[in-house]
Amino acid sequence: MGIVHPTAIVVAVLAASSFAVTENRAESTTDPLAHLAGRWIGKALMTPTSGPQASFDCIVTYLPRSDGPGLKQNFRCDNGTDFKIHAATELEVHGASVTGRWQDKINNMQGTLVGDVTNDGFTVQLSGDQFQAAMAVSGQGCEQIVKVTPEKSDPFQQLAATLKKC
Repeated sequence: MGIVHPTAIVVAVLAASSFAVTENRAESTTDPLAHLAGRWIGKALMTPTSGPQASFDCIVTYLPRSDGPGLKQNFRCDNGTDFKIHAATELEVHGASVTGRWQDKINNMQGTLVGDVTNDGFTVQLSGDQFQAAMAVSGQGCEQIVKVTPEKSDPFQQLAATLKKC
């Protein structure tokens, strides 16, 4: 067995890394969630377990992942007094499936998510020790709707946000 020249090793590593970069670029151009990227602002209505609906100001920001198809979602809703959600999700897209993690630091909750890409967004099941919910995101053009429906209706039955980015 002969000695491998160090230059050959460097060329092999560079060739392999340029292939990986090309492969990630190809994946990101086919990201089915790319149309959601950007900053969305609007109102949300929370339907509580009992009592009247409450209105919230919401900002949802989606940043494309640098390592393949998917998004980083920052979901912030606040009614200005006693209720806040500041959740962050990492969404990875694998074909028509979505997987990832979520965290809400204000309410000290976190977990995983699994779901599907839809024609105009995604649906996922959020799972954690203290909170389980379905989340559906649909958006085209300048409008988006985000719905979070907990499995147990405590403290709320649904949070539905209507958002715009144009």
